[in-house]
Amino acid sequence: MKNFCYLFLALSIFSCSSDDQNCFTIIDKIISENEFVFVGDFDTSNTTTDGTLNGYGDINLEVSEDVYNAYDEGDEYCYQ
Repeated sequence: MKNFCYLFLALSIFSCSSDDQNCFTIIDKIISENEFVFVGDFDTSNTTTDGTLNGYGDINLEVSEDVYNAYDEGDEYCYQ
């Protein structure tokens, strides 16, 4: 039984890979009615000719105030 527990623990650790995460580039940060929201773009090739992001978001993700304050526009943010 002890070996089974170790095997289960090892499989659990290795099954949690970065493939389980979704990452996007933050293109805007919004505070509305005490909600903190990242507007993001999954396709980082979605840029204008001068290299800036085009401003169209693929995702609006509500985050905590601490997370909101820890990231800037242009940063990559990953979540599960």
